[in-house]
Amino acid sequence: MTNKLQQSVIVKIHQRFPNVIINDKDGCIRLSGELDKWEDIVEAGYLAAKAKSEGVINDIILKGYPTQKMRTASINDKKYDGTRCDVLIIGGGIVGAAILREFTKYRIDARLIEKENDVALHASSRNDGCIHVGIDLPRYSNKHKYLRRSVQIYEKLAKDLNVDYIRHGQTLVFNKNLAKIAVPFLLKSANKKGIKGARYLSKKELLKREPNINKEAKFAVFFPEGAVISPYNMVVGLAENAIENGGRIYLNTAAIKIELENSLIKSVVTNRGSFYPKVVVNAAGTFADVVAKMANDQFFTIHPRRGVEMILDKKFAKKSVNSTLSFYFGSKDKKAHTKGGGIIPTVDGNVVVGPTAAETPEREDFSTTNEEINALFEKHSYTIPLLSRSDVITYFAGIRASTYEEDFVIRKGKWTTNIIHAAGIQSPGLTAAPAIAEDVVKIYEEICNSKLDLNPSFNPKRTINSPLASLSLEMRNNLIKQNPDYGQIICRCEEVSKGEIIDALNRPLEINTLDGLKRRIRAGMGRCQGGFCQQLIIQLMAEYQKKSLCEIKKKGEGSVLLGCTKEDIA
Repeated sequence: MTNKLQQSVIVKIHQRFPNVIINDKDGCIRLSGELDKWEDIVEAGYLAAKAKSEGVINDIILKGYPTQKMRTASINDKKYDGTRCDVLIIGGGIVGAAILREFTKYRIDARLIEKENDVALHASSRNDGCIHVGIDLPRYSNKHKYLRRSVQIYEKLAKDLNVDYIRHGQTLVFNKNLAKIAVPFLLKSANKKGIKGARYLSKKELLKREPNINKEAKFAVFFPEGAVISPYNMVVGLAENAIENGGRIYLNTAAIKIELENSLIKSVVTNRGSFYPKVVVNAAGTFADVVAKMANDQFFTIHPRRGVEMILDKKFAKKSVNSTLSFYFGSKDKKAHTKGGGIIPTVDGNVVVGPTAAETPEREDFSTTNEEINALFEKHSYTIPLLSRSDVITYFAGIRASTYEEDFVIRKGKWTTNIIHAAGIQSPGLTAAPAIAEDVVKIYEEICNSKLDLNPSFNPKRTINSPLASLSLEMRNNLIKQNPDYGQIICRCEEVSKGEIIDALNRPLEINTLDGLKRRIRAGMGRCQGGFCQQLIIQLMAEYQKKSLCEIKKKGEGSVLLGCTKEDIA
């Protein structure tokens, strides 16, 4: 490191944190040492990112904090040992699933391993489902590049996969008239970024569109391209369509070691045996830097950022919002590296509020706290004064996989020749995934120095039945005449029938848990959160999958619902 910018950054880090050791690793900045606070470790990483190096490797240890191990299934066998393939994707989130499906468009043996018992169990399901427009993103960032390409793809993709997609727009609200001077610049910026149809809304127009908004609102800017999807249904749709087109998915299968020879990955060792791929794709979310380190190719660091959101009852939608709505709070949100959250009407009729944003050393902490919920209410009850705690039916938390550069890492390996990184995927990763997948295939062709042949039998469409609750009475009657199971309602809140549950259990990607079924067809996702239907669903799953009632788990290992003895559920 010899340039003036990098030298000045080194000086600032040493002044702020004298005990931190700084090294150059082939153009990357590596930080090591020990600090007392996680916030200080994160600050040091951000300072290092200002040097504009090829990457920040933050190996500073948090004093007195135990090393966090990746949670994996207890299964340990050789079931998949010796599996060979052209490409192995590590991670079954939105990006991993999109990449697998993209590869199945070609004549190639593509496989995906996921450490959990289902796809989309981390950030890809723990978000609000927004398809963002990108007004807040730097124009030349990877985030902006992939988001804008994907916005053009999403509506057709959702239609092909039979996933609900609603384009209701995004409304950015201002509560100070002085901010009007910025509107021409904001609209000009939107135009430069390729955002179509952005327009100014006067207070009168805003209140007509959003009658429940805080009357202190002065004006807004509306972006009609803003949309919502069901994030977990999109991942499941991508995964199922990939399987239908020849892709393979291995659940409960975690990468625990990568074996190399002369800067080339020879095998990926898992708890189910060793895989032997020609190329590895690292789409491991919050563990992407861990996988990169296994492959001797770590030039970036993931620092987890936690967000909490609330889900409101469908009844609240009537007194809520008609578009994705958020107030502009300026630099306060920028400093927290967040869009600031908002109030989002979902495709399922509920309303999501949030998220918060807080740095954390925990990569898999999905708990929620009373302080976080209070913070959500304090912030967003300003937007919609009618917001009430009695409207909340559940909370959830997710972990963003942030890099210190605050951008996606989409590239081939720096030192290891046959790895592709799709890392640093935080918001707007859900939006950007389709275009990321396209480029990963191109990078694969570059690594292999050959053009892939198209798969002539690729079928982009996934055929599933529409939810019974969305059908007319006439269509429901016709279905029930064909199969009486559709007339037996199991989940009353969401109007899910026995027939729909059996259909879901027959789909290409195996469902191993009660929550897995819930994510696909919303059984147990209503106001009572399974209070009435859970026992009926357990019985159905056990009968259909030929398991005992005690074998049906809520969300995987350790989430016992029923036990034969008291000790079984202790």
